Amino acid sequence: MKKNKTGKYLKYAFGEIILVVIGILIALQINNWNEANKKKALMITNIRSIAEDIQTDILDIKKTNRSLHKQVVAANYIIPILESENRIIADSLGFIMGFNSFTSTQIISERSNTWNYLNSSGILSEFPDAKLLKLLQDYYKYYNNVVTNFTNSGNPARLEIRKLKYELFSDKEHRKFFPTNSPKIPNVEVYNAIFKDSRILPLCRFIGSTAYYFESSFNSVQSKAETILDYIDEKYK
Repeated sequence: MKKNKTGKYLKYAFGEIILVVIGILIALQINNWNEANKKKALMITNIRSIAEDIQTDILDIKKTNRSLHKQVVAANYIIPILESENRIIADSLGFIMGFNSFTSTQIISERSNTWNYLNSSGILSEFPDAKLLKLLQDYYKYYNNVVTNFTNSGNPARLEIRKLKYELFSDKEHRKFFPTNSPKIPNVEVYNAIFKDSRILPLCRFIGSTAYYFESSFNSVQSKAETILDYIDEKYK
């Protein structure tokens, strides 16, 4: 103070403070940048995990639709015979194998673990891709509705006709066409049992109509799934 250098030292101290503040701001900016990169990397990991779930969904859907298509074809062949007066069967083995296909029930496992996690954790509120989020919300809503309806309304009739099959056919005759890799035509008693039981025709009609309906529904689910995978593949390679 005696040398009148107070102003110089104050300027120096102020400069030091500014440098410290700038250093802190830079450090905060770097930290925020790192955190943003971590969040982005985690989100991309989650998106890829969702893509894997959806790929598995498609495999299940294709397997289910193969079974449903067999039932549609079987219904188109069997129901007219059941409704006719003469009940003439041109292809006895095809008839019984088609009838047996009505008992197939597909159980679709839920593989939306990543999507459920993102929903429950609140991460979706920070989802960076509005278009993909809309696609995923639409897909999982539609997918869950179709699977729930199929499980609740489609499978019970198939389980009922499976139960009837074991009631109407002897074990010896049943083994001729199920389960075996070389099916054989059963005795005429098997066909007569099918024709005489009044429960068979309504069940066949219901299974045929639901197979046609759900085959179309699952095709729509698959189309939505493939749209999402194409989008993810293009944007998140």
